[in-house]
Amino acid sequence: MYSEIRLPPGEALWRSNGSAGGVVIPADGCVDLILRDGQVAVAGPSTRWLASGPDGANGSFGLRFPPGRARHLLGVDLHRVADQIVLLEDLVSRGRAMQLREAMIPLETGPGPTSALSLIAAEVAESSRWSEAVRRAAFEEAPAKDVSATMSGSDRSFRRRMLATFGYGYATLVRLERARRAQWLLRSGSTIAAAAAETGFADQPHLSREFRRLVGRSPAQFAASSA
Repeated sequence: MYSEIRLPPGEALWRSNGSAGGVVIPADGCVDLILRDGQVAVAGPSTRWLASGPDGANGSFGLRFPPGRARHLLGVDLHRVADQIVLLEDLVSRGRAMQLREAMIPLETGPGPTSALSLIAAEVAESSRWSEAVRRAAFEEAPAKDVSATMSGSDRSFRRRMLATFGYGYATLVRLERARRAQWLLRSGSTIAAAAAETGFADQPHLSREFRRLVGRSPAQFAASSA
């Protein structure tokens, strides 16, 4: 069983119980901190669909950060963990790992007015202004050269900052945002042809190719599972 609580800043608290693993998880470019059997793992930004691992004895609990919002919290360049799951203690200092683990444990009972959630939200907010502006540009499919000139001054520095902050390049972010919009439309009852046209795919085969790579299913299979 899976449940999720959306938080106002954009993060999400989720819980999974009883999963034996193998569930297809669409690529979303997000970063998750996962608490399972007393250990915290980092699921790096995904740029392709993944199969979930099994839940621990007491289930799994996670805190999901939207694209571009976790880098400051972890203090590492996110391209190091793209499409990977690594133990938090293997990624950050022991003291930092303990601090984040202690901050996550109270959140298992829900968001609430906890100091732990306030601490995490404050840290994430410090670095989110730039990433949110880039996400808006990607949503609008602004040309990369225009975004790099506005956001970083040069293509090279923009790419470096994208890899560090998001874990992947701007073109990948555009693809993820486009696929996210298409998924929303299909969940809302849109036809596949209409979803492809409205979200900027060249045609239905283009949408199908991207869905198989990013979502792990065809658009028809995704729409049927969302009905």
